[in-house]
Amino acid sequence: MKKHLLLIFTIIIFCFCNNRSKNTSSKVIIDPNTTSEMAQLMRDMTYTLENLKSKLESKEKIDKNLLKFDLIHEQNVTDSSFNKPHIKPMSNAFNYSINEFNKNPNISNYNVIINNCKSCHQLSCQGPLMKINKLSIETKIL
Repeated sequence: MKKHLLLIFTIIIFCFCNNRSKNTSSKVIIDPNTTSEMAQLMRDMTYTLENLKSKLESKEKIDKNLLKFDLIHEQNVTDSSFNKPHIKPMSNAFNYSINEFNKNPNISNYNVIINNCKSCHQLSCQGPLMKINKLSIETKIL
């Protein structure tokens, strides 16, 4: 009887430990830090630009004044290391490229927007560059 209780107890402990290790190892952390206004804005912009890229590549008609984003430099940052002197002028340049696209929505103006993103991220936060590079639309040189 004692052997059976010991065996059952051992099986229960084994199963509990085994299930517990599976639960913790299967969790994937996508955004480990709390999301700042700037980070959320950039995630929203990425989503919008991905959709816009798809529409441009499939030659759908794009409405004027489609893009509306808050100014990047006016957003709260994740931490103070993102407060760099180039952010405001690059944010203004990005805003200018958005306005130009809204006046004349085409692939060339879209790529100017993406190049603005690349330029800023090369100076500040290089982590998203791989994703930003995928947003570009290749144009054939005639």
